[in-house]
Amino acid sequence: MHEGTCPQPPFGLMCRRMVCMSQMIERTCTNDGGCKENEKCCHIPSLALALCEAGPLICLQRVPIFTCPSKRCITPEYAVTSKRYPCDCFETERIAGYSLSQIVKYCLRPDNENNYTMIDILKISDQYLTFNELYHLNITSDKILLRSLSINLAEKYQFYLDQPIQSNLSNEKFFNCTKPWFGSHCQYSLEFPDDELISNTVQQTFRRYVSIGVRICNGRIECLNDGVDEIGCFNLEINQCDENEYRCHIGLCIPKIFLDMEFVGVQCLDRSDEIIRQNIFSLNYISYEEFVCRPDEGQFSCGDGNCVEDFGECINNRHLTLFQSISEQKNLSYSCWIVMVCLSKIIDQIENISCDHFMQSSQIIEDFQNCDFPLKFPDIPVLFGHVRFLYFRKTIDNFNRTFVLKPDYVCYDEQLCDFLKPTFPHKGLTCRYGNETGLDSNVKLTTWKSLIDSIKPYFIGCKTQHHQSINSSHYSSLYHCKNSSKYISKYRLVDGIYDCFLKDDEQAFELSCSLNQTFRFQCSNEKQCRSPLVSRNICSSSKEINPNEILFYQICDRIIDLPLILINGQYHSDETDCEHWQCNNIYTRCDGFRNCLDGKDENNCTEPIILRYFLFCISPENFSLMCLPADPINNGIIDCCRVSSDKYQYVQMNNITLETYKFRYWNNTECIEGEDCLMYKDFLELCADHSRLSETALVYPPLPTIQINSDENQAEIEMRELLVQNSIQYNPCNYGVHVYHRFGINNNYNSLCFCPPTYYGDRCQYQNQRVSLTLVLATVNQPTIYTIMVTLMEDDNDRQEIHSYHQFTYESKEYCGKPIDIYLLFAKRGKDTSKKYNIRVDAFDKNSLVYMISWYLKIPFIFLPVNRVTAFLTLPISRTFNSIHCTRRCLNGICMKYHNEERSFCKCYSGWSGARCHIPIDCSLCASNSICIGSIQNRPICVCPQNRFGSFCRLKLMCPTDHCQNNGHCVVIDERRVNDSYICLCSEQFSGPLCEYNNYRIEISLKNMEIPSYLLVHIYDVINFEQSEPTLTILKKMPMFQSHVLLYVEHTFQMILVKTAKDYYLAALQTDNSSNLTTSISHAQRCPSINELLHKNLLSKPRIQQLKSYHLPCQHDLNLQCFIDEFYMCLCTREHHSNCFQLDHRINFICKDNVYCENGGTCLQDRPTCFYDILCLCNDCFFGDRCQFYAKGIGLTLDDLLRYEIRPNQTLNDQSLVVKLSAAFVMILFLIGLLNSFLSYLVFENYNSRKVGSGIYLRLSSIISSLAVSILIIKFWFVTYTYMNPSINRQILRVGCILLEPLLRLFVHMSNWLNTCVAIERAIAVFQGINFNKKRSRCIARWILCLLPFLILSSMSYEFAYRDLFDDYEERRVWCVVRYSQSVEWYTIIVQYFHFVVPFSANLFSALFIIVNITRQRMIIRTHFSYKQQLLNQINEHKQLVVSPIVLIILLSPRFLVSLLSKCVKSSQNPWLYLCGYFIAFIPSSFIFIIYVLPSTFYRRQFKHSITTWRQRLINIVR
Repeated sequence: MHEGTCPQPPFGLMCRRMVCMSQMIERTCTNDGGCKENEKCCHIPSLALALCEAGPLICLQRVPIFTCPSKRCITPEYAVTSKRYPCDCFETERIAGYSLSQIVKYCLRPDNENNYTMIDILKISDQYLTFNELYHLNITSDKILLRSLSINLAEKYQFYLDQPIQSNLSNEKFFNCTKPWFGSHCQYSLEFPDDELISNTVQQTFRRYVSIGVRICNGRIECLNDGVDEIGCFNLEINQCDENEYRCHIGLCIPKIFLDMEFVGVQCLDRSDEIIRQNIFSLNYISYEEFVCRPDEGQFSCGDGNCVEDFGECINNRHLTLFQSISEQKNLSYSCWIVMVCLSKIIDQIENISCDHFMQSSQIIEDFQNCDFPLKFPDIPVLFGHVRFLYFRKTIDNFNRTFVLKPDYVCYDEQLCDFLKPTFPHKGLTCRYGNETGLDSNVKLTTWKSLIDSIKPYFIGCKTQHHQSINSSHYSSLYHCKNSSKYISKYRLVDGIYDCFLKDDEQAFELSCSLNQTFRFQCSNEKQCRSPLVSRNICSSSKEINPNEILFYQICDRIIDLPLILINGQYHSDETDCEHWQCNNIYTRCDGFRNCLDGKDENNCTEPIILRYFLFCISPENFSLMCLPADPINNGIIDCCRVSSDKYQYVQMNNITLETYKFRYWNNTECIEGEDCLMYKDFLELCADHSRLSETALVYPPLPTIQINSDENQAEIEMRELLVQNSIQYNPCNYGVHVYHRFGINNNYNSLCFCPPTYYGDRCQYQNQRVSLTLVLATVNQPTIYTIMVTLMEDDNDRQEIHSYHQFTYESKEYCGKPIDIYLLFAKRGKDTSKKYNIRVDAFDKNSLVYMISWYLKIPFIFLPVNRVTAFLTLPISRTFNSIHCTRRCLNGICMKYHNEERSFCKCYSGWSGARCHIPIDCSLCASNSICIGSIQNRPICVCPQNRFGSFCRLKLMCPTDHCQNNGHCVVIDERRVNDSYICLCSEQFSGPLCEYNNYRIEISLKNMEIPSYLLVHIYDVINFEQSEPTLTILKKMPMFQSHVLLYVEHTFQMILVKTAKDYYLAALQTDNSSNLTTSISHAQRCPSINELLHKNLLSKPRIQQLKSYHLPCQHDLNLQCFIDEFYMCLCTREHHSNCFQLDHRINFICKDNVYCENGGTCLQDRPTCFYDILCLCNDCFFGDRCQFYAKGIGLTLDDLLRYEIRPNQTLNDQSLVVKLSAAFVMILFLIGLLNSFLSYLVFENYNSRKVGSGIYLRLSSIISSLAVSILIIKFWFVTYTYMNPSINRQILRVGCILLEPLLRLFVHMSNWLNTCVAIERAIAVFQGINFNKKRSRCIARWILCLLPFLILSSMSYEFAYRDLFDDYEERRVWCVVRYSQSVEWYTIIVQYFHFVVPFSANLFSALFIIVNITRQRMIIRTHFSYKQQLLNQINEHKQLVVSPIVLIILLSPRFLVSLLSKCVKSSQNPWLYLCGYFIAFIPSSFIFIIYVLPSTFYRRQFKHSITTWRQRLINIVR
């Protein structure tokens, strides 16, 4: 017991001293603002409720308080806060192991939801203040948060502060609770108030509810009401999983990637994935109540993670409840019941009186003879829900009570066990004699369990459901048991468990190997392929090493690792043909063993060598000497036999200290030091006798850091022991929290139980129907904070009612790859199984609240009380648009598609919900800067932005000033964790919790080699030739026109390998770890294939012989640094020997879930889950870091054409030939265009040239042409200069991006349309002849000139709306791009083709019409000329009408053909083709004088007249 003194409260609240109770542990508080630093806290180990002496109740009440010095505690830690709505709740946070903190809410959850205890708040004696009084005391919500238990109370007060008049909360009360009371009205306490009288209600003894816990779909009927626990379970039996999923033995599916993930624990309900998991050190915090027993274990769950056989004993005594239930008296008389209970040995005491005492009573023995026989006992089935015992009358006076009274008949359900022939019917029961079910008279059974075990084999092949007959042809995944109507899944074949009565399921050898089932394995020399449930240790202990897997240093080391292989009539192994192998090499030098016969590999060894934990022994396979490491010792597999060390003294060198250990042999109890225990020849005999060898127990000291043959780590053991200890301790609330509740000031108290989501009832005695969801999220390591919203909703087409939801913040650095366990409850107990439910997961960018992506998770097998759902989700780094081909009609939202399903949904705007976003939501409670995405129980669901939290996002939590170093960005990830709320997002140059460490810099340059699109950089901090995995693999995209990359790593390194798409390069190899490094790779560092180095004769040999030639390449080419083969990476040493280690070239870096690359781009990532970097390899048509932009042939811009041609940070003189020639051509085009425009303007400024509409069109066209070439040259140099100088002001870039290209297109389109108008008017003039109205022509021309600019601008208005800058972080450049939606993109294509194709077609048809029409007119007059002659004459005579449209057709054709030949373009592949097509389109605008004036006699005459006039004017001016 300890006492402390309270500090001064932040405002006028009463405070009392707090005393730690005996069941609490005194801890030291952290400086979290709620209590002073180094003050004492009280800590309850089983709940970890941190109570501060200084505060009214709890240190910093707004959050769970973490009292351990480290987050990674061995046992789960809890801390408590309170939330009042919708019921009084505690929130507890589990922080243990490596999983994401799991928030578990403990609430009042009575079995009758209307039976809540009402509180008369007027009778509570504690002081309180109203919100109005707090407001006038200048109390902020932060202070309320520091002093209150409830986040909701603080948020409600903040809502009052935001809207003091509208909220009507001025009289809301804030209670100042005195110790030990807490709660919204100070109505709860975790301890008895020792200074108060206790009511009789509290003194009453609680009834202890302990449920046996029915296991659903465990292959046995446990519910007596028609076996409802197995109804529907056949759907699990026929269930099939996807290729990327693992099928649990029970039939559920989990992501296959979970099996290899470090922090993900067991996920299958039957724990069948536990057997094959590569990582066995992961903890799982889902309640053990959710698991059924593993198939290869006993089928009775003890509730603490252990399973025992039927009627076995649990450590926590849970089996006693089963024994009590099965031994109930029911309708039997007292004496009959006593005798049957005692003689069957179910229990040995009745009402605390031993059975021996009862059986000594002659009255009980006599009354037993009067029982109603045949007697059915127990009254309920004893096995599989239908097997019963029947006893006939017998004399028990002389019965030997050492043995169990065996039943005379064993009865069963004939429909379930149709393979058994009944011999005795009794009152609707089908029975067999006891001796027909393993209960022969000579079988002596001493326990009830032995009795059950004797009959179990006869009924284990029975069915579990009265299902109808099944047509197996419809279910290819089923196996039909012989001589039975039972069907089982083929996944159950050869799994070590007998499911069929004839055990034929374990003999289907050929069928088991024909199944395409992952993880099945086949032992050597066996026909069957065993289920993964079977331990691989069942295979022979002799280990054969695949020649492809042998370590290089094991070759020619005088230890045979490979068995002899017959090759071309000769036997070969790793120790044959070693004459040319260097015995003195990097592996054998000074290792303590003579590898060379003359011992030169151990000469001149200066440093002493100490061999620890090694055993000199003889291999039982080839009787060769070997040195066995410690880890295989005592692992159940015979690896070698020990020899006397004095027989092999030559293997020990003078500079070696050999630590020896004692061994106990099969025929000795101990080995005395200095005494020879067993000689070599004896061991040869022993090794040959495997049966004797298996009895040998070697007592050998294991490595201190290695846990040998362990299925669970210490943390799991301690956690399990803690759970067992807690279960043994009496807890009236079972799995809940026991609190005391007062309901007045008259010393009236009662007890309440706060239950976790998994339980409900006044004593937490019933299990809730629920969805148990485990999510593992992964994303690229970038500074993006996500809000993840998980909702359980009805899957309908109307309201889509939300039953429950969970919201949390996710950051990749902290939580990537770690499981998040979530409980989702249904709105009403007893879910409606006729409805469909689903889980929707939405991701938002927490900084901007921009919606990112959604997933649809099915809830299969809704009949299960606990629906286990697991998912691995990859988060994108930017918003993904899935609205393509989305046909759902959304009233107040947008139609989207789920990422993982071909299913659409309506993503509603804030304030709307429902399947069609047709239901309004009252979002007035949500903060203005949050978004409202749904409602539950008439309360809005709010998504909070960064630095905001609470149910309605009204509370603030900011990072401390200068929390992060080196310009790191501080973000809040969990407002409930005081000291761990903040994390720092560091730039790539820094690392550490506060970005306090400098990362090591690596610069790799590429010299004299083709620049690849990306590099894979393998970094090794230690060169280990037994372990080939690199420490770090970095995927790096090569920027355009750059030949070097910069990398930053946190740790030092020794070797760097660089892989391009085709080759490996040795970038760095150093003996000492280096910090920063600048290196280069070229052809000299390339690691060629062994096929390029060895002669074809050597390559044709078997691999084991080929490996012994691997020293030759290093000896023949002294400049060779490395080479590779199919399995090895080999380095050449200074002595020109090969030093090889295994390297997996087949690693697939393609993203398993592509949420990054669009438009068919190939996604690459550097690791399976928590990847440092990703990149997208785009198809030729696309560009951008996610291939999100599309370069279209018809809509090409200068940005598209020159994007990958202009080299940044270089002068124009250093640019490519394409850029230089383009600059020259643009300058020439500009000068020619200005000159042509000026000369044309001189012609058409003359009134005589404008007597018809054509002259008006051409005058404006002259002006537009000058503007077009002017904007072209401005655009060209703007693009060139800005791409060459990326540091230009961003605002200038945005203005140029938005304005220049639309203006250029406007002038080009206007020029084309004006030229088209000229061609159309000329065609009309030819057609009308003398009836052509010149005045009307001029009038129409003026109207067209007024309307044309507006029509063109309106058709391309999207350019201004969708054109913007895009930052390409991979290329480190800024692009000007247009981002279209699907509908706008189609509109864009139509508009662009319209402005191009229509003028082209109009000019073409006008030219043809003019020629053909004039020719026909002349044929009428000049009949003596042929049609061909007339056609040629008319073309020559009216060439001024024909030349211009034909020239326009010729000039427009290249661009039109380019657009037709290629749907899209990546211009760097065909720069000249597309640049020529682009620039030719400006020739009509630049050559208007040549096209229209020179071919026309009239316009030439007007030109001369204009020149004469302007010359005369100039002369007059000069004079």
